[in-house]
Amino acid sequence: MSDFEITRSGGQTRVTVRGKLTVTEIPVLQPALKQEISAGVREMIFDLTQMSSLDSSGIGLLIAANNSLATVQGTLRLVNVSPDILKLLQSMRLVDRLHATADEKEMSDG
Repeated sequence: MSDFEITRSGGQTRVTVRGKLTVTEIPVLQPALKQEISAGVREMIFDLTQMSSLDSSGIGLLIAANNSLATVQGTLRLVNVSPDILKLLQSMRLVDRLHATADEKEMSDG
C-alpha cells in the first residue's frame, strides 16, 4: 500500500511518496500530476524518502511526467532517493534525465 501527498507553492509542486510507486498507484497519481502541470506547475519535486519500492510502471510515470514538464519548459527532480533505487535508475541511465539525487541538499549544487 502506498500513499502520497501533493503540495504546491507557486510554480513548484512537491510529491511525497510513501510506500510503493507501482502499477497499483498509477491510476490515482497520474491524473493528479497532469492536473498540477495543467495548473501551471513548472517544477515538480518527488521526495522519495519514504518510498520502499518502484516498478516499471512507476518509472514510466516518472518519465511521462518529466516529458510533460519538458514540453512546458519545466523540470522534474527526484530527491532523497534510496541507494537501491538510485542504483536501479543508474543502470537504466535515468539519473541525469530525472535529476535524481540521494540528498536533497545536492539539488541546488548541480
